[in-house]
Amino acid sequence: MKVPLRELPLKRSFALSADFVDGLVAGLPMRKALGSEASQAGEGTAELEFYMEGDNVFARGSLDAWVELACSRCLGNLRHSIQEELMVTYLPGGQVPNEDGLEADEEDTDEGDAVDTYGYEGEEIDVEPLLRERVLLSVPYAPLCKPDCLGLCSKCGANRNDSECGCDRKVLDPRLAALKDIKV
Repeated sequence: MKVPLRELPLKRSFALSADFVDGLVAGLPMRKALGSEASQAGEGTAELEFYMEGDNVFARGSLDAWVELACSRCLGNLRHSIQEELMVTYLPGGQVPNEDGLEADEEDTDEGDAVDTYGYEGEEIDVEPLLRERVLLSVPYAPLCKPDCLGLCSKCGANRNDSECGCDRKVLDPRLAALKDIKV
């Protein structure tokens, strides 16, 4: 997923294959929870427009993708959609801000707006780190198949979205157990 600088300005579409997405989400807990039921991990496309000013390259566009995960309550399959607007600046290697927000050859600057910046070396820009980061950051920590998902029964493990199992799920605080026998 590289873009040669000599071709700028240009508009390009990048396909996020099932293998690419699978490699990204393979280690995520909500992907592992699918176990052997896991089918295709997802796919998508990114449409980016690139232009250059001096040594800086600017990219703007969108990312449309989906990822298959497990619901954090019922462990059922869900398809999480990803729609992200992308605005990125690519800087030559020595000008990329370090962790302190300073450029490699800079002492201190005023803090400005946070801008997504990536570095590039040579005559090509690698878009893969940007797309990898955006897909991973858009995956929710605890995805839900639906907002009102009932989850699994704590007694028998049945999916409560499919049917009510009839288990008594009343949890009595053991410290208050003696009070239930008091007659008033």
